[in-house]
Parts: sequence; C-alpha cells; structure tokens
Amino acid sequence: MWFKNLCVYRLAETFAHSPEALADKLGAFGFQPVARTESLSRGWVPPLGRSAESLVHSSGGRIMVCLQEEQRLLPPTVVRETLDERVAEREDNEYRKLGRREKARMKDEITLELLPRAFTRTRRTYAYIDTREGFVVVDSGTWRAAEELTELLRESLGSLPLRPLQTVSNPQRLMTEWLAEGTVPGDVELGDEAVLEDADNQGAEVRVKRQDLQSSEIQGHIKAGKHVRRLSLTWNERIGCVVDTDLSVKRLKFLDTVQDEAGDREAESDAERFDADFTIMTLELGRLLPRLLQWFGGEQGLDTTEAGQAAG
Repeated sequence: MWFKNLCVYRLAETFAHSPEALADKLGAFGFQPVARTESLSRGWVPPLGRSAESLVHSSGGRIMVCLQEEQRLLPPTVVRETLDERVAEREDNEYRKLGRREKARMKDEITLELLPRAFTRTRRTYAYIDTREGFVVVDSGTWRAAEELTELLRESLGSLPLRPLQTVSNPQRLMTEWLAEGTVPGDVELGDEAVLEDADNQGAEVRVKRQDLQSSEIQGHIKAGKHVRRLSLTWNERIGCVVDTDLSVKRLKFLDTVQDEAGDREAESDAERFDADFTIMTLELGRLLPRLLQWFGGEQGLDTTEAGQAAG
C-alpha cells in the first residue's frame, strides 16, 4: 500500500464530499470485468482489497480510492499478420486488389474475433484526497496514468476542479543551482543519481548513478550547459526519492525511521495494518509536500491565506 510514486494535484476548491457521500458517487462507476468484445474496462474497487466492501478508506481527513483497469492484450502484430493472410487469400480468390476501406473493415472484424481469446492484464492505481491540505495524490509514475484516475474521479463526482502543482520558481533552475553552487536546503541530502539534459540540443541527456553529484564531472556537465531534470535526494532522513522538474516524485522510499514507527504499531488484522500504514504514510507526505513547494519558492497562485482556505 505504501506509495512508490507521486503525481500531485491541487484542488481548486474545498472538497465538500464526506467519505460516505464519495463512496456513493463512486458506486455508479464501480469496476466491471472487461467484456469479451472490449479491449479495456476501468472502475473503482475497494482500496482494502476484495474482502472489503467500501470503495473508500478514510483516516484523518484523507480519503483513499483505488482505480482498477483490466485490459485485453492483443498485439498489433497478431492483427496485422492475420489481416495480411486474409487479404492475400481474398485477393487471390477474387482476382483483384482490396481497397483501403475493405482492409479497414476486415481489420475491425479480425480484432473483434480475436479479442475474446486475448489474455488480460489487471492494474490498480491508488490515490488519496487530502481534504485538509487540498491535495489529490496519485501513486503513479506517469501523468498519463494519473490523468486516467482523475478523469474518472471527475466524471464520478460531476465536477472536480484541480491542476498539477505549480511553483513560483523554476524547479529545473533551482535544482541545477543546488548542484552548481552547493546551495541545497538544510533538510535535504543529495543522493547519487541524476538526469541532466541540454535544452539547446533536443534529446541530449546524461544519466548518472552511484556518483557524487557535486563532483568535477557533474560540474563539467553543468558548465557545458546541461540542466537537471531529475535529482535523487533524501528529505529529513525520513524519505528518499527522485524529484522531477515537473514536480512529480519517483522511486519514493520511506526510510528506516518511518518504517520502524510503522512496525511498532501492532495490528490484529490486515485491515488494521492497512489503516495504520495509510495513516503514517499520509502524515509523512503531508509534511513533505508543503516542504517540496517551499524548496521552489512556494506554490504559484496560492498564498498562505488561500492555502488555508483550500485546505478547509
């Protein structure tokens, strides 16, 4: 249940739905297994797993949801090879070349024929709504997958104004300065991984691992015009992660101090353990996210007063 990646959104207004009301709204969009002739199905499932009934799990003003996706895996090469065989057979039998529209229609027919026999893959994406601080936090390594969840959440609620986090200062510029000038915030310890890119040479990048990020080699890349795109760091000796310039967080790790605190709480059931882990995790992220924004000059378009209003 511990999140491994973060794509974070700011709610534009106070989240007015109680956990119970939210569960009712999500019920109309509950997950249904993918049909034989469908390629994809998405819907909400209980965060606590199959044995649970509620489509939400709440603790301390934070409400977790879970999106399940089932997709039929039909490789395009299989469709193309089958189409080529049938087109060739039909052209031989009818002594003519098939047109584009005929081939497209045959391709659709082949797809519908093969879909029921295709294997399926299931994926779950977790997220929680922080009703106090006004965040929606998605455990996703890509914004595309995060958008799939927030779009269905918006559809389920009818309306949900939100946007990805934006900061006053440019994260790329500041993280590059951290390496170039050694001006890392006091509660941050640099890791040993980074991705640097050359904005003037599209696609040119350097990836380093297990290396001193303040070494002369890294300084040389920066002097040559490269800028940080991703940077590994440790915050407050509690969380390790890789921060992207789009403010997404990857390879999130809760370090020993946090894990020890989680282990100290005895749980009599899986549900109690889930609740305890969820509470600890969201408390830690509730401290990290505001600090992340502070590193880059604060949140754009949201001063302290507005932040309090958004948090409710």
